[in-house]
Amino acid sequence: GPCMVLAPPGSGKTLIVTERTRYLIEESGVRPDQILVITFTRYAAREMKERFERLTAGKNYPVTFGTFHSIFYGILKCAYGIGANNLMSEKESSVLLQEVLDQTDIESTPEVEDEEELVRELLREVGMVKNGLCHLKDFHSKYLTQDEFAEVFRSYEHQKKELKKFDFDDMLVLCYELFRSRPDVLAQWQKKFRYVLIDEFQDINRIQYDVIRMLAQPENNLFVVGDDDQAIYGFRGADSELMLGFGKDFPDAKQILLGMNYRSTANIVQNSLKLIENNVERYSKKLEANREGGSCLHIQEVKDPVEEAEYVIEEIQKCKENGIKEEEIAILFRVHTDARAVV
Repeated sequence: GPCMVLAPPGSGKTLIVTERTRYLIEESGVRPDQILVITFTRYAAREMKERFERLTAGKNYPVTFGTFHSIFYGILKCAYGIGANNLMSEKESSVLLQEVLDQTDIESTPEVEDEEELVRELLREVGMVKNGLCHLKDFHSKYLTQDEFAEVFRSYEHQKKELKKFDFDDMLVLCYELFRSRPDVLAQWQKKFRYVLIDEFQDINRIQYDVIRMLAQPENNLFVVGDDDQAIYGFRGADSELMLGFGKDFPDAKQILLGMNYRSTANIVQNSLKLIENNVERYSKKLEANREGGSCLHIQEVKDPVEEAEYVIEEIQKCKENGIKEEEIAILFRVHTDARAVV
């Protein structure tokens, strides 16, 4: 049946997924080829598979590990016989959308620094329409008027169809439409994957969620692991409300909290809780730190990006003077454009 594990940072969520997969096979007698483990990046899927193989002493159980895109691509390949030559790379998508923009009479002046950035952002918005199963009339572009965006969207989709190509977001849409229109095909995949486990569930979007709900029926052996407090990809179409509403969609779902942080010190965990508890729409969690004490948390206020960059560089210099190697130092940014002042 359905189960949701709330797994805050450092609580061992990857171990939970791999250990449960092992348990299903070795303790519950589930056929390994009926288990599907999904995460959001190829790197994470590869790491998950490698950890599972170490956990099971290299027994090579035929469990399917993959990303949403790789799994959906495999389904479409079986259904339509499509191949890699039909799939557009990100560069090909960018070139095609640039051609569409050149052919479109756009009166508004988008507030971006260069054409390449505009293309990237518009492709992201095109993806948000598809991933959110939105109607064009309900979507408001940050860069174009509603009519301009609708014209660009339709022209881009039409030209892809003429080329017999599809992009990464299309894989989700095509799989969604396939399952809705072909119950017989859906039934085959439901029989194939009777146990579905999803990592980083807070990053799921609407169309991924709807396809997975169809795939998990009728047994609903759906095991999801994530943390609504780590939902930071709304700008890419992820919808944390799907995780918050999981109990409504699956009233009989069990909920488990991994309440121990094994990674950070107590000061980090306690201060992060003080911050995140101000959010209203979240699952309430009581967390403990396995490591006591630790350095105090420091928050530096600055007046502008230039002063911020200067502060960061000064701190890096202090670290180096204290014997910390440069390769052990990282600067984290919310978006890539924030890096410009430091670089």
